Parts: sequence; C-alpha cells; structure tokens
Amino acid sequence: MADPAADDGAATLARAWELSYLDPMAARAIGLRLAETGGADAAEGWLHAALVDLRLGPVEAGLQALARARAGFAASAGGPDRRGLALCDEAQAIALRRQGDYEAAAYLQAQIDARDEVDREPMHAFLAANSRAITATLRGDPGSALRLFYAAADAAGRTGWLGPRLTALCNLGDQHKALSNWEDARRLSEQALALARAAGAPQVVLTAALNLVVIHHAEGHDAQARATTEFLLTHPELLPPDALRHNPLQLALGHLCAGEIDEALGYLDGGAAVDPGDGDGMTFWAWLKARCLLARGDAAGARALGERILAQRRPSDQPNDMMALYGALADACERSGDAAAALGHLRRSQALYEELMGRGARARYIALEVSHELAQAKRERDLAVDSHRTAEDDRRRLAELNAALQAQIAETEMLHTRLREQALRDPLTGLHNRRYLFEIAPGLLELARRQSAALCVVLVDLDHFKLLNDTYGHQAGDLVLQRFSALLTQMLRRSDVVCRHGGEEFVALMPDIDAEGAQAMLRRLLDAFQAQQAELGRRRLPGCSFSAGIAVFPRHGATLEQLLSRADRGLYAAKHRGRARIEVVQTGFGTLA
Repeated sequence: MADPAADDGAATLARAWELSYLDPMAARAIGLRLAETGGADAAEGWLHAALVDLRLGPVEAGLQALARARAGFAASAGGPDRRGLALCDEAQAIALRRQGDYEAAAYLQAQIDARDEVDREPMHAFLAANSRAITATLRGDPGSALRLFYAAADAAGRTGWLGPRLTALCNLGDQHKALSNWEDARRLSEQALALARAAGAPQVVLTAALNLVVIHHAEGHDAQARATTEFLLTHPELLPPDALRHNPLQLALGHLCAGEIDEALGYLDGGAAVDPGDGDGMTFWAWLKARCLLARGDAAGARALGERILAQRRPSDQPNDMMALYGALADACERSGDAAAALGHLRRSQALYEELMGRGARARYIALEVSHELAQAKRERDLAVDSHRTAEDDRRRLAELNAALQAQIAETEMLHTRLREQALRDPLTGLHNRRYLFEIAPGLLELARRQSAALCVVLVDLDHFKLLNDTYGHQAGDLVLQRFSALLTQMLRRSDVVCRHGGEEFVALMPDIDAEGAQAMLRRLLDAFQAQQAELGRRRLPGCSFSAGIAVFPRHGATLEQLLSRADRGLYAAKHRGRARIEVVQTGFGTLA
C-alpha cells in the first residue's frame, strides 16, 4: 500500500525543484521547512537551501546548509545516497566559483563527470551543464561555455519546467552577448524577457532587460536602449527587491545613450561593484564614466581615469568593455592634444573590434552546429523508435535529411556571405569601407576603359568636423556622420559606390557620368545636407557642410590611387576657396588650373 506521507514528500520536493530557477526564495523556504522536520527528506531540504544561497545569497550560509545536507545523505538509512552526494559536490563547485577559485571549481566538476555511478535526471543534468558553462566562461573559454549552455537548454526542455527553460534562454542570450553575436543575443534575451514577464520571474526579467540595454547600445539602437532602461525604472514591481540599486551600470548606459549625463553620473558616482564570482565590472564602469567626463569637457579627467583602470586590468575584463575603454581613451588623448597616444589607443580598440567580430562569427557557427547536432540526435532517436517502418519510409526520410543538410549548407554559406559583408562595412555608418573601395575599383575602372565610358571619383570631406567634435562631443560627431551617410545613400544613384574613407572623409565612385553631371548631383547633396537640422538630447547642433573634389577617368588618372590624388587636389582647392564647394580638377596630371 502506498505511503501518503511519502507521496506528499515527493510532491513537495518536486515543487522545490520546479521553483528553484523560477522563484528561488520560495524554493529555499520549502527546503527549510523540509529540513526542520528532521525526517527522511531533511537532507533534500538542506540541499535546496544550500543551492539557493550558494547561487544567489550569502556563501557562508550556503556552506553551512550544504554541510548538513552532505551529512544527511551520507547517513541515509539504505546506505550513502550517491545521487544526493553528487548534487552536494555540484553545490560545492558553485561555492568555489563564487569564492573566485575557478580552477578548483573546474577540477571538482571534472571529477564529478568522471564518475559513472549516478544517472542524471533532466534537472540534475541542467544544473550540472549550466554550472559548468558559467565556470568555463569565468575561466576564459567562451566557446566551451556556449556549447554547455546549449546542453543546459536541452536538459531544461526535458524537465518540463518553466524556470530552467527561462534560465537557459537568459544565459544563452548573455553568452552570445559576451561573444558579440548581437543578433542571437537580442533574439534570445527578448524571448526570455517576454516569458519571464508572463510567468512573473523577477530575476530573469531583470537579467534579460539589463542585457538588452547593452545589446541595443552595441547594435547602435540607442533609443531602444533608453526605452529598456525606462521599462526597468518604471516597473519595479516586476523586479527583485532593491534590484536597481545593485545594477547601476546598465542604467547609466541607458541614460548615456540619450545624452542624459547628469542621470548617468548619478548611477556611476558610487563606483563599480565587483563580485569575484561574477567577473569584474570595473572596466564597464570606467568607460561609462570616461564618456560622461568627455561629454562634460573634462578630457584630462577621462584620460586619467582610463589609464588608471588599464593599470589595474584583470583577466576577467570583457573585450567589449576594453574596446570601449580604449575608444574613450583615444578621444580623451586627442582632445588633450596627444595625437600619438590617441592613435595607439585607437589601434588597440580596432584590434579588439576585429577580434570580437571573429568571436561573434564563431558563436553563430557554434549555434548552427549545435542546432544541427540536436536535430540529428532527435532524428536518430526517431529512427530507433520507428525502425519498423517500410523501406519507402526510409527512403523518404533520407530525402528529408538530405534536404535538411542542403538547407544547413545554404545557411552556413549565407552566414559566410554576411560575415564577409560585415568585414567590408564601416560599423558606424553602414557604408562600405576602404577595403571594399580598393577591391571593387579596379573592376569598375576596367569596365569604363573597355566601354570608353565616363567615371568620376569624388573625395568628400565634412567641413569643420573636428571643431564640432571638440565643441559638442563624440556622440554629436557620430550623429552627423550617420546622418550624412544616410543622405549619401538616398541621393546618389544605386550604381554609385559610396565608401567611408576614414574619419570624416568619404569617397564615391560614379560610373557613366561626366564631371558636370557629378558636380550638379553633389551640389544638390550639399544643399540637402546644409538644410538638415540635428539635435543631441536637448542641444541643437549647428548646420554642417562639406567640400568635395572630382577627378575624371581616364583624363586625370588611370588607377584609383592617381584619381584619388587628383580628387584630393580638387578637395584642397575647395577648402582653400572657402569650403562648402565642389571643385573639378581642371588639368590632367599637372597642377590645378
């Protein structure tokens, strides 16, 4: 005859596991109630209390509860409870990680994995994979971490519980964010936020929303970053108690995106909160503070702060934050008149950008690979269950697998195409870059030569751009560059190739048009640019103009280098004659007329 008390205890334990990643404090309360009974489930109760405290609360309290759980499992009536002791070891590894000893945590987790005596049910498998993923992240192995987070997501789906699924979604979004795969990071974080709001899961709502502030900023969507910050500020009832006080950096970033410097500094002036178990937020704080100081015109203070933080670098510094810090330092050094230091920091920032582009591509590839592996595993399980099907069914399934493989290959090829396109695009303006210019120009020049067709090379430079940057700040300069780039795309022809040449310089290759036609088109562009009105926060920016030089193939040169040199002479003449002008080179390989 079934024991009703045992059935009730099993249901209570199942409820504790269900809530452990949805409402951890409720799971802890259930665990403490079970522990206080002193019965057969007391060790399980202490384990739940330990897991919550070791993950989210005071580590010492968690270790005390863990010691009681371990003692209870070791003294189990039927002999040592190997499953319970294995879970205690998992909790011990979490404690080591929270204490900053990542190597010891990884070593213990490897020892647990080497044991064969325990079959992990889905919840145990989720907890183990999720914990190993976090350890791998903190040890600087993001690729392994991403695979482990996907393994955790697979196990979470098998639990049938919302809490693990939400946590897995949120962690995957966070990991793709750390790897600069912004597209997947945004998609996963938005899914986690929507599910968490519907389920009433405060910790996931907070984490997903904070991640989205950073993701939107990284993608250049500052308005969405500020809107997400506003959501956090106006919905405290959806968040854990006192959550915003413990997460000031993302809130500061949201205000900075909108040019709200006083509000951003209000969150930053308390300093950077550092938790050895979760990595170091010092660099994140430093580049935010440096950007605020630059916006206030304090380039010397921004530089001093950035250089001090660089001297204190830790292995846990995030490359995204280091890139942003180097960028802020470059601006600070330039405004301080130290061009050599500015160039050095700018090069380091660019090197990190290229590294992050590679990491983002690798993360996307891993995501596709894991998706394919999971689909393949599911297909294999289906084949084992349905092995009685006819040969015709098998042939049909093979065709489906081939079609899926072809689709996977097509998706991979599309990814490679997108990655190459990203390498040939300027991240700020979205225009093609110098590399693309020098790749495509020889073909266009050869085509013009064979067809005896006209082709103009135009060099454009924004007037007084450095003064704009020095007066209104880096964000104002970026805004003007983006507005001008959008105008170039709208007003020039689809056949024209427009590239950002560097800084405030742009190049246009204009086939099948003579100098007079190109000059007329650029004059219309100049009129439209001068008519634009731009605002940054509450400040209206002054009107802007540009100067341009036009060289014509083949009259002014046979190569892109020669044509750019002649166009540069035209640009110089336009600047010399008062700016806001378009000058056409008047002679061939000699001087300007």
